[in-house]
Amino acid sequence: MKPAQDPEKREPAVALYGGSFDPVHRAHLDIARAVLREVAVDRVVFIPAAQSPLKTSSTRADTTSRLQMLRLATAGEARFAVDDCELRRGGISYTVDTVRAYAAAHPGVGLYWIVGGDQLALLPRWRSIEALSEMVCFLVLRRPGYRLNTPDLPGLRCIEVEAPLMEHSSSVIREAIAAGRSTGDWLPRSVEAFIYAQGLYTG
Repeated sequence: MKPAQDPEKREPAVALYGGSFDPVHRAHLDIARAVLREVAVDRVVFIPAAQSPLKTSSTRADTTSRLQMLRLATAGEARFAVDDCELRRGGISYTVDTVRAYAAAHPGVGLYWIVGGDQLALLPRWRSIEALSEMVCFLVLRRPGYRLNTPDLPGLRCIEVEAPLMEHSSSVIREAIAAGRSTGDWLPRSVEAFIYAQGLYTG
């Protein structure tokens, strides 16, 4: 029988969380907290995309504002971090490029990639998905009533995470702000204050 692994000698592990974050909202933070509770990772790193490969629409807020909102939202959370590598790289943000760069900069760290359950079936369309599957284990956000369709990909590793119900999306929040409606408690207060101070999403 294999002896139990000493937790203090466990390989350090990080969950990378990519997205537009336009704007970042409370559900994003709740998802990251759920990952920390359910998976043996040391931190969640938020990575704002310059341009998502599978989204044709551009972001509404500029890169500086999206980055600042993420930094405000994660301030005071010791196990959250923000990495602006995709914004600095520019162009289309391919996950495989980001993971390769992160792995090179952090040797010996186990890597996970957070992905929505709706994106799981689209993984075959991701660039160099077989190479990516060798580098990361996907943390798939499972939501009530949604059936996960895992694609048949060589080497694909997945862990399902019970995700909190996301009752609102960034697009809904943008629409509410543009219409002058209340965003309720959808946004961290610091992010909400920044949005109104900068006049974001009002046009």
